[in-house]
Amino acid sequence: MSELRQIAAVCRIGLGSLRERYATALVVVVGMACAVGVLTSMLSLTVGLTRAYLGPRDATRAMVWAGTSNFDQSRELHPDLIATILDAPGIARGPAGAPLADAEFLVRLPMDGFADSSLQLRGMGPAGLALRPEFRIVAGHLFRAGRRELVAGVGAARRFGLTVGSVVRMRDGKWPIVGIFSCGSDIIESYLVGDAVTVMAARRGPGFAEVIAQLVDARAYPQFQTWLTENPALAVSVERKTDYDLRMVGSNTAFFTRMAYLIGAIMALGALFGVVKIMYAAVRARTREIGTLRAIGFGATPVALSVLLEAALLGAIGALVGTAAAWLLFDGREMWVWGAFKLRVSPSLWVLGLVWALVTSLIGGLLPALRAGRLPPFEALRAE
Repeated sequence: MSELRQIAAVCRIGLGSLRERYATALVVVVGMACAVGVLTSMLSLTVGLTRAYLGPRDATRAMVWAGTSNFDQSRELHPDLIATILDAPGIARGPAGAPLADAEFLVRLPMDGFADSSLQLRGMGPAGLALRPEFRIVAGHLFRAGRRELVAGVGAARRFGLTVGSVVRMRDGKWPIVGIFSCGSDIIESYLVGDAVTVMAARRGPGFAEVIAQLVDARAYPQFQTWLTENPALAVSVERKTDYDLRMVGSNTAFFTRMAYLIGAIMALGALFGVVKIMYAAVRARTREIGTLRAIGFGATPVALSVLLEAALLGAIGALVGTAAAWLLFDGREMWVWGAFKLRVSPSLWVLGLVWALVTSLIGGLLPALRAGRLPPFEALRAE
């Protein structure tokens, strides 16, 4: 009999005996499900936050800001420089021929009953709305240019209990909320939005934070960047919006990601010791069976592989159970971390959980598999 047929035969026999060893097998499945479920549940936060920041059109957009600061509140892009930036090559044009680029800023506002600076206000102009075609008013109406009016994203409205008619205190008095908007689950749904020029005048700000520009295509970025960074009239930083958002999200979620992998590794270590113990018990339970197979001509490699494959199968079942539980409990649940977003147990997390469990199970099953493969046939047949 070929070695491949031997492996298949031994695996069938081993899996058939699982019915008699279901209690110990269940320990491996449950342990792996807990380890993978916790890991994928925690990583669903970083996946959801990244998805909230990254839009499908961001690959053809660029960010321009003064100096090298990464934080909106510490930037000062003077209004006189905006026209020069909008002259850069590669910027797409709207139906009326105007550049599809908007000068914006983000400010933090105190909110009664919440931590200071937990509510954020984004100032934008008409081009900012054109850059966000998913922007929709779901209640009330849009703010009007030159008026002290704001609209609230659906996430901010839920979080802070804002409705049409609510007021927000600014430096120059009260600003009414005149509308509620949605924007395709973009992170901007966590903000208040108002006319940039009016808000900047009210807060007596020195300038804008950045310019967001829609490029004609992704290939236009190098020329756009070179023109701006080499212009002697400007001292600006330029970055693709996808790179900028990934960098900012990465810096914000690095702690959660590290904690997820640390806790996942600790639980995986516990699951690994469980796999080792259970698979050693499986080898002991199958000692007579293994000895019989060896005595009639089955090689050591098929026997060892059958133990490894059994461990991998139990681990994979545990991974699917754990990830499915995380998906049922957390996928789509709204959270608030620097803004409203939904937890996501993405396909990549399903794959990660499966790989995590398979690696853990294979490492845990390695020593028991070697023990099974090296078991002398006559010693096994004499075992009680």
